[in-house]
Amino acid sequence: MTRLPLTVAALLTPLWLSACGEAPKEVAPPRTVLLAEVTAAPGAVSQITAEVRQAQRARLSFDVAGRIARIAVQPGDAFAKGQLLAELDPEPIRLRLAQARADASAARAEFLNRAEQLRQQSALFNDGAATQTALSMARAADQAARGKAEAADAAVALASRDLKHAVLMAPFAGRVVSRAEEPMQDIAAGQVLLTIDGEGQFEVVASLPSQARAAVSVGSEATITVADGTTLPVRLTQLSDHLGKGATLEAIFRTNGAPAALAAGQLLPLRLTGGPASGQLAIPVTAVLPGATAGTDSVFVFDSIRGQVTRKDVTLAGYAGDRALVRSGLALGDRVVSAGTAFLTDGQHVREFEGASQLESR
Repeated sequence: MTRLPLTVAALLTPLWLSACGEAPKEVAPPRTVLLAEVTAAPGAVSQITAEVRQAQRARLSFDVAGRIARIAVQPGDAFAKGQLLAELDPEPIRLRLAQARADASAARAEFLNRAEQLRQQSALFNDGAATQTALSMARAADQAARGKAEAADAAVALASRDLKHAVLMAPFAGRVVSRAEEPMQDIAAGQVLLTIDGEGQFEVVASLPSQARAAVSVGSEATITVADGTTLPVRLTQLSDHLGKGATLEAIFRTNGAPAALAAGQLLPLRLTGGPASGQLAIPVTAVLPGATAGTDSVFVFDSIRGQVTRKDVTLAGYAGDRALVRSGLALGDRVVSAGTAFLTDGQHVREFEGASQLESR
């Protein structure tokens, strides 16, 4: 076996001992970052399905119950304002009116009789020939007879009204959409018989997502696209103050006149023309790394699988409050670093701050 000279071994021994005792180099832990989710821009709406309907429309019913004697129109029929549409059998109502008039005549006669008795009791009381009790009874009878007479007169008025409302007259010119009953059937008061549409201006009704509230108001403009691809302008006239089903707002738009391409019941795509453009996204302003020149902005996008960030260029369309509006470069649902971007590098491993909340949609 070859032996090292004693002097060489003596020199190397401290080096071996030093190498064996050297501590491993520490690796810095991943930086903790605050993340925010990329959302739709406030009020940005890609496309909404809207329903066309007539601005004038009605569901007609009789104010009185009875048997349908005649329905003068069919679905699809046109009619003029004031035209007879349907009527009930008037005979039962006429009989009730006759009975009410007879009851009213008897009640008036009874009232006149009680009034005369009261006059006589008052004269006798003044002469000392009648007691206070007799006078009080006469007054009570007179008041009761007066009440009966007034009630009978009211019954006559109601029966007369029922006879008048036993016919359905067209409140405006239009067309019949549907009818629910047939002649010779009994119908209740208030039960819908005919659904009608007017002829004239159309309405376009849409359910807007709640985030659209910030982008639209009464007077905002939009467009609808008809079957041949033509776009027609519409204007918002009513916007609900309360969220409906699916957290939506009912919006009613009006057309300019009555375009021939529209028909009640159509479902057409509607696009808002005010507010942020369709398809824009939103991120916190603090997530943007400004570029040296216009159009060279960037953000750090988090990769949850690799646990690292990637720097990506984005094109901004502007700002809305504390949000930057992104035209391109990101996808809905991406997660970007929203704070401390100046201290990051492309490809750096990071860790999400567990107490952070995602960016709320506004």
